[in-house]
Amino acid sequence: MATPGASSDTLITPYSLAQIHISSNQHTMHTKTTSPEVQAESDLELSVLESAPPIVPKLLREASDITWQESLEATKDTVTLVRRRGRFHLLSQQQFRNSLLASVGYLELANAADFAANVWNQIPVPTFAAVLMGIGGTCALCMVFVAIQDFRLSMRNVKLLRMERENLKRLRQYHSKNTEVVRLLESRLGVSDREMGTEIVDRIVMDLLMGFGSVLVGIGTLMAIGGANRRVFKASNLLSGYIGNGLAAMFGLVNAVWSGYLIRRFQHHLNAVRVSQPGDDIRRRLHNRIRRFQWHSFINGLNGLVAGAGSMVTAERWWGYVVLIPCIISLIAVNFFWRKKLGYDRPLLTDVSLARMQFTPLLEDLEYAITMQRGLAEPDTSLPQALVQMDSLDSMLRFIMRNRMLERYCESLTRDKQTRALLEDLPSTSTTLHEITISTDALFRLSSSSSQNAEILRAHAKLFLQKDGVLIFTYRERHLLELLGYAVWQDQTATTTHATDACASAPGEAIDTN
Repeated sequence: MATPGASSDTLITPYSLAQIHISSNQHTMHTKTTSPEVQAESDLELSVLESAPPIVPKLLREASDITWQESLEATKDTVTLVRRRGRFHLLSQQQFRNSLLASVGYLELANAADFAANVWNQIPVPTFAAVLMGIGGTCALCMVFVAIQDFRLSMRNVKLLRMERENLKRLRQYHSKNTEVVRLLESRLGVSDREMGTEIVDRIVMDLLMGFGSVLVGIGTLMAIGGANRRVFKASNLLSGYIGNGLAAMFGLVNAVWSGYLIRRFQHHLNAVRVSQPGDDIRRRLHNRIRRFQWHSFINGLNGLVAGAGSMVTAERWWGYVVLIPCIISLIAVNFFWRKKLGYDRPLLTDVSLARMQFTPLLEDLEYAITMQRGLAEPDTSLPQALVQMDSLDSMLRFIMRNRMLERYCESLTRDKQTRALLEDLPSTSTTLHEITISTDALFRLSSSSSQNAEILRAHAKLFLQKDGVLIFTYRERHLLELLGYAVWQDQTATTTHATDACASAPGEAIDTN
């Protein structure tokens, strides 16, 4: 039996019409054992599902699988929170996160913090210039804390991606005889390569080089205040000039190479999508997604090169800072664009049993995610009652569990003042009394303790689905679109390779027959 958590955001192996028919028959057999009223309601809901052709198979499985509850009880998905300074936090991150800090967009500003030191590079140092040097140097030094925090967040993602890759490789070996499954696992690994590269180059390498460079620039700028000393003067020029800014130029080169690779990679995907026919709406979404990646990569790579060159010029020429101004603005805009339009959170395939893993069609998962966005965003949701009942805490919590939203939901509980107070009533799971474990069972017990608790949790769960739930499915769409783009390119490449091999072998066969 497949785990319900693995069914909503992942892989492949298309269901045949016969399988869908069997699923419908199972639903009919189940409704015959219920009362006429329940049977009538179920038949009505099934007819509603059948009126939405694009995602009928996915919704039928969600609505008619009578064994999902036993599977849910078997998995016992939980989230552990730890109490620190009177607030609850996740004990450990379990999902890949869109965790790029907004303040990282200002790292380029640290390269311009030595403005006063380079422009008024004279002895004695004017008083107003010394004040500007003190402000600029302090700001540059403070940016290192932003780089350190972003480095930590990125390292968490990298560690989780490495764990997932190991599990994907085990899955690939386990399903080695199933060509379709292997191909789609390869697409997962291919997208994981891009995710890993983005985390390493655009975050870890940037944080290391730009962060360390900001320290050198900050120290050199502060030293410029005491430039009357000859040795201090030379050290200041080196630190705030060539060495400090040289690290930014080095990152610009590395980033340009990586950006060029991404542009070329996504161009291959775009060409493959144009040839294929996945559907007008899906193809439009794929086209927009790929183009956004390309534009981001182009601007990011060009910005790094220009900013690196401008930083080196500022060591001797004041007009280098004029070049840096649009680069600073551009980096802030690129950072915002990534966080709001390209980045995503997603569940990971790490601890899923090899034998119990469920694969669903990629297009089906994508259409399901798009439909969930639309359904949850409406004030009075139009989703079928068999899928989720927005007036039932039990139904909403099970929907959250099935769609692997529990971690995000627990974080929302800690942010709300009322629900945070309810968490205090949960028993501690450690001897230090600082950890609590949240599961659906624990939340059910908490809601059953009083009608007020039940109403607070019900209202919060509904608000969570209508706001955070829509964002979660938006993130799922972004990830699934990238998976689909890679899979389409992969299929087209494999087809071209087979055709080439066939043409190459044809002359040899003709010679043998003669």
